[in-house]
Amino acid sequence: MNALVLLMGAHLAVAVVSDVRSRLIPNAVVVSGLISALLFHAGTTQGAGVMAMLEGAATGLAAFMPLYLLRMMGAGDVKLMTMCSAYAAGWEAALWMVLYTLLAGGVLVVVYAVMRGAWKDMMANLFVMMQLGMGELDGMGRDQSRLQTAARLPYAVAI
Repeated sequence: MNALVLLMGAHLAVAVVSDVRSRLIPNAVVVSGLISALLFHAGTTQGAGVMAMLEGAATGLAAFMPLYLLRMMGAGDVKLMTMCSAYAAGWEAALWMVLYTLLAGGVLVVVYAVMRGAWKDMMANLFVMMQLGMGELDGMGRDQSRLQTAARLPYAVAI
């Protein structure tokens, strides 16, 4: 098995366990993952992979930041996706990683909502978001008065 996959897998495993137990992803896991991705890419590609690693990290961050601003996921999930995208090394690979993560997350959301009985709240929130549109949300992308948290999902599982 590739050392890169083992490094990323170890960091993801710790993040998933923490997210499932406490709904928190420790910054230490994310920072150590970013450092290990940087060192791996710097050491195996004579430095050429560092730029690709930064492109990957930026792609993951750019893709998930709007979801955080719309209160659809937590900051830890954004940081974790940024870390994983850094391992992807390159914006193309990171974009595929983001796509597969969003697909897995969609399945996870549906399963979680049905299991927790939060299906009605989730659909009501979706309706409110579609009805409001981006123009009627506040500066952080949210309308506090009409949206209710349906459930807190450990999204690290999807990542």
